[in-house]
Amino acid sequence: MSTDKALRRQNREELLLTGNIPHLFVKYALPGVAGLLFLGLQSVVDGIVLGHFVGANALASVNLILPCYSLITAIAIVIGVGCQTIVSISLGRSNRQEANDAVASLFYFLIGFSVLISLLIYLFAEPITVFLGANAVLLNGSVGYIRTLVPFFPILCAMFFGDYILKAMGKPVYATTIMGATVLINILLDLLFVGIWNWGVEGAGLATGFAFSVGAFCNVPSLFSRKQIVSVQCGRFRSSLVWSAFYNGSSEGMSELAVAITVFLFNITMMRYLGEDGVAAFTVINYVSFIATTLYLGVSDGIIPVIGYNFGAGCESRIQAILKLAAQTNMLIGSVLFIALFGFGEQIISLFFKERNSAAFDIALEGVVIYSFAFLINGLNILASSYFTAIGNAKVSIIISMLRGLVFVVFGILVYPRIWGIQSIWFNVPVAEICTLFISGYLVWKSFKKEVNVRVI
Repeated sequence: MSTDKALRRQNREELLLTGNIPHLFVKYALPGVAGLLFLGLQSVVDGIVLGHFVGANALASVNLILPCYSLITAIAIVIGVGCQTIVSISLGRSNRQEANDAVASLFYFLIGFSVLISLLIYLFAEPITVFLGANAVLLNGSVGYIRTLVPFFPILCAMFFGDYILKAMGKPVYATTIMGATVLINILLDLLFVGIWNWGVEGAGLATGFAFSVGAFCNVPSLFSRKQIVSVQCGRFRSSLVWSAFYNGSSEGMSELAVAITVFLFNITMMRYLGEDGVAAFTVINYVSFIATTLYLGVSDGIIPVIGYNFGAGCESRIQAILKLAAQTNMLIGSVLFIALFGFGEQIISLFFKERNSAAFDIALEGVVIYSFAFLINGLNILASSYFTAIGNAKVSIIISMLRGLVFVVFGILVYPRIWGIQSIWFNVPVAEICTLFISGYLVWKSFKKEVNVRVI
């Protein structure tokens, strides 16, 4: 190992162990927020371009196949976050070989598994789309979009994996720069393929696939460089690390799977009660919700390397300090989002529609005002889940993710419309977040008292 390389590693480790907490927060969380915000903006621009140049049915067609996209994203997030956690804790314990083995094992597994899943989705695209709720009006658009995008899924997985590992290497700014450039390319291609060349939903799929191919080309080679802190070339495949990563990243993957399931149930319910207009309205609210969630995840997942490293080194008081700062930040973000949506919901929703005098617009406007209350709370639940992931307690993290994203939400979708009508479905997510907050708050308090022996935030 060269002297310069060893010195860089030493400086990074000293920064994580002794560096100023606000400085570390800015260094790791801010790029995380920026990177995921770019992703959120990419999705929103997709929706705006499709809504304005193709129509509300295009929005609904794309949203119907979102569970497939969420499935492949869940795989990438499970493996990426799980590997990031192993790498951070291993480096904190000065076990560099295990960190290298984790990167190598998880990268090869992710590529192989994503190729298999992508092939199955491509071959059975039409029956899958019908199962997800597409009717005769939306079927062709949904099938065309998924078959255009699915060949790029392994590349998207590699891109996401590289993003997580670069952050674990101590290069969050570099990772965020690549993500930002990728999203910018995606937006420009959206405008070209859909807005100018009129390629419809297939154009949107191609824009995403081409853009993330460029991103993967930029960040994946860094994973193989022996000059980096960890490298695929310096590791060996160990199946035990694959299962360990699945365990550590399972809560984040559960969140994505929960999104897939709840979007599916929302779409089926909206189609039953309100038809294509209901699905289009939910699609718009889902875009808005995705932006908010990416901000919270950027803060919460961005500090995982800091928490994981300090947990591995036994620096308990620093874990408390970084969590407190992250909680305050998420609460501030939630307050700003609530004020924006509650006060300017009509203006925000109108970005996705050609005209305001439509049934889909009215449904979306009613929903977004009620839905906005969830943003006052869900940032704290997301942070609690990320905290348990960072310290390797995936069991508790999964519980929080399942409660807020699956258990309470599925109950609300199945029960509320039957009792209070379809309008009550918008109260579902805010109520689920409130119920989860009581449980996640108790679990964090119990963890502080038992594991890090510090006072509750």
